[in-house]
Amino acid sequence: MGVSLKRLLSLKLRRQRRYRPRNSLYVVLEHSSAKNPVGDISMGGLSFYYQDNGLKICKGSYELKLTSANGQPMVRITFTTVSDNETGSLIFQKQKIKRHSVRFERLTAEQKARLKYIISQCSASR
Repeated sequence: MGVSLKRLLSLKLRRQRRYRPRNSLYVVLEHSSAKNPVGDISMGGLSFYYQDNGLKICKGSYELKLTSANGQPMVRITFTTVSDNETGSLIFQKQKIKRHSVRFERLTAEQKARLKYIISQCSASR
């Protein structure tokens, strides 16, 4: 019981609630045409999966574009990389798939409103 109590006390709570996309929601990075599926999304950031082909996603601020399954752009947002980890071979065999987590930077009022709409329409509670 001491271990579980210690774990509860050290638990980090997120500022923003995370949601899983219910419908197809993709990220298209700046200077890329590949659609990368979103793993989860919040008002503070998101994570997405991409196939690692040797190109690095820099840790600086770049733009990403959220798109729907039909390719319609929803919103463009500036982000900063938080983590970039391999998912492991159990989930995606014979492919090198990574999970990339980002934090949104300098959201305008219009971007915040659009992001709230996207979360409410395209996601299910986690």
